[in-house]
Amino acid sequence: MAKEQDSIIVRLYCKLKQELCVFAAKYCPREAEDIVQQAFINCYDKIAGSRGEDEQRSYLYSSVKNLCHNYIRDSRIVYTDTPPDLMMEFTAIDTYDYIHEFVDRLPRRERVILQLALQGYSTKEIAERLHVEYNTVRHYKKLAYAKIRDALSREI
Repeated sequence: MAKEQDSIIVRLYCKLKQELCVFAAKYCPREAEDIVQQAFINCYDKIAGSRGEDEQRSYLYSSVKNLCHNYIRDSRIVYTDTPPDLMMEFTAIDTYDYIHEFVDRLPRRERVILQLALQGYSTKEIAERLHVEYNTVRHYKKLAYAKIRDALSREI
């Protein structure tokens, strides 16, 4: 039952994360993503139940708004115990989204090669699949990774 509830929450998180972050950013731009994650964690039991999606969405918006107000009032988020598996899911989704933002900005050839590499294809398999030389794939991967490293270093 817990795994089923987790999958409901994860699906809802993927579906509503962006719009809730935009909503939270109106109040707390820098903390929006953390607030949205905490709203899902705080509301876990209430939204994993038998409520419909409209009611779940409404409850999450209210929770995000309240957490934003708490943050503004207290300059901190009110945290509750986080189910570790669920927090790992949220972190994995956010990391995936973050990396793919950088990958999507790459030139076409680098992007295609890196997307295949991220799907688990080896350099040899990518070369065969794209009908290019092995060293060409290595070259494009090297360029792509360098650009991503550079972009990440500027983010920090």
